[in-house]
Amino acid sequence: MEIFEYIDEMKQPYDIFYTDCVHSELHWHYYSEMLYIVSGSIRVICNDGETVLRKGDMCYLYPLQLHSIKADKTCKEPVKYAVIKFNMYTLGIPQTYIRKMYDCFVYRTETTDFCMVIRSEKLKESMADIVQDIFEEYTEKREMYMLAVQSGIYKLLIIMARQMKTNGDFKHKRSDGDVYFNHILEYIDAHSSEQIEVQDLAEMCSMSYSHFARSFKARYGRSCKEYILYIRLNKAQNMLLYSDYSMEYIAQENGFSDSSYFIRVYKKWRGITPKQERMQNRL
Repeated sequence: MEIFEYIDEMKQPYDIFYTDCVHSELHWHYYSEMLYIVSGSIRVICNDGETVLRKGDMCYLYPLQLHSIKADKTCKEPVKYAVIKFNMYTLGIPQTYIRKMYDCFVYRTETTDFCMVIRSEKLKESMADIVQDIFEEYTEKREMYMLAVQSGIYKLLIIMARQMKTNGDFKHKRSDGDVYFNHILEYIDAHSSEQIEVQDLAEMCSMSYSHFARSFKARYGRSCKEYILYIRLNKAQNMLLYSDYSMEYIAQENGFSDSSYFIRVYKKWRGITPKQERMQNRL
């Protein structure tokens, strides 16, 4: 089971829709994603953090960021939220603003490795209007609608960037050498059930082990070994909750040497055993 989600950036530069979905499994993708809550509330799990988004909240999910959507059990209203997916690399950002835009909306560090959430009574009506305009342009496809969609996305990004500056969060985030590890993350995702050596990944990037290890941690906020384990544990968690497979099978399918080791590291990660996870949280 892979958790990499792909969007065809040439044939489908944007994907925009409203939904009431309150469950999506853990996944990541190369493109950026914005959520705007119209009614009700949802939980967003992002890496090791979690937040509840309520009516009027805007959430920005960075490229390559592990995340999932879950139900908010306290919610009593119908859930509706807008989803706007786009590729920052093909947005046509003017050269003058590329550095600032990437620092805000692409690069992350250990201290910023969570989704960006905008909660503002002052801004929620204007954000709602912009989101609705984007949706109408995208669905009605009138003359030059793609330019209108792009313009609306720019407006939302500007609102978020200004809010970041107001909050003191506008900082330079680029990691050592701006190394792009996209294909490495995809490789880890596709081969997580196999033995993966960090040295081999470093060689794939034509880098020394030490430089690769430093660059990986600077960019993703955890070591490469920790990231591989994190991917394996999340895939195992999905199998626990959405299948009847045995512990031995789940351990084997997710690259763990044996079920005892799997149970030990899972309990360290979640605070409960895999069996308890299945009994307490299975949907």
